[in-house]
Amino acid sequence: MSIRIRLYDDEAKNLGLSLNKKREGRKNAEYKISEELFEKVKHYRKYKIIKRLFYDIETSQYVVSAWRIGYRIHIGYADVLEFAKIICICWRWEGEDKVHSLTWDENQCDKSMLEKFIPVMNSADELLGHNSNNFDEKWIRTRAVYHRIPMRPKYRHLDTLVKSRKHFRFPDNKLNTIAQYCGVGEKEPHEGIPMWQKCKAGDKDALNKMVSYCKHDNIILEDVFHVLQNYITSNAHAGVIQGGYKYECPNCGGSDSILLKNNFTAMGTIKRLMSCDTCEYEYEISNSSYRMMLELKTKEL
Repeated sequence: MSIRIRLYDDEAKNLGLSLNKKREGRKNAEYKISEELFEKVKHYRKYKIIKRLFYDIETSQYVVSAWRIGYRIHIGYADVLEFAKIICICWRWEGEDKVHSLTWDENQCDKSMLEKFIPVMNSADELLGHNSNNFDEKWIRTRAVYHRIPMRPKYRHLDTLVKSRKHFRFPDNKLNTIAQYCGVGEKEPHEGIPMWQKCKAGDKDALNKMVSYCKHDNIILEDVFHVLQNYITSNAHAGVIQGGYKYECPNCGGSDSILLKNNFTAMGTIKRLMSCDTCEYEYEISNSSYRMMLELKTKEL
């Protein structure tokens, strides 16, 4: 398995790698390295690993009974002939090349798929999706309760749709728009609603296309996240997750950081704005955490 990571020029040279081109404004470049080389990087960086899981699902439509079609038509619970189900789930771990997938079975039941995927969710430090707070996780939970499959009541989540609405003013907040705006590609084209209808009708070719579409969303999602990563607030703390200190970088867990400036709240509380030397993420820590960092680094001298 190859792992994507940002390296400085001297780090790349020490690993025997040819230098990659840096993006404008960055001091380091992106590389794909082996697990063996990554272990070396972790050793001299004191690198903390956060297990980020990128995932996406596709669902079927409800089958209902109605007397007519049009807008403003009430369709009640008694009119539902068949509940919507999860057609497929696709996921991959951060830095991993392979995108994993599961689909409903030959009877279009999603129970077995959920029994296999929920333990994967449970093993992640952080889940990442686009509109996953409101759609993907809720759908998985809803189908889990239908099948009585145990599931945790809460997960650590980073929803790129929520971050997009909070931090940016993109033309719109669709994943495809953000991906194209950031120059990392676009979603895989498909025929539209007929693909979902063909999946429901048992068309295996349509199901394969659905899985391919869902897998590609995972790739685009991770690429979008890596572009936005240093422009948004973190939802998890990589350093603390791996047993480190609060002063370490919440983004990558790096322990080498520099003080950029001192910020002060209206109540006179001191906040230290730090910049991580490993990933260049900027974050605030309390004054007590900053003092702890100075004390520990003084002892190392």
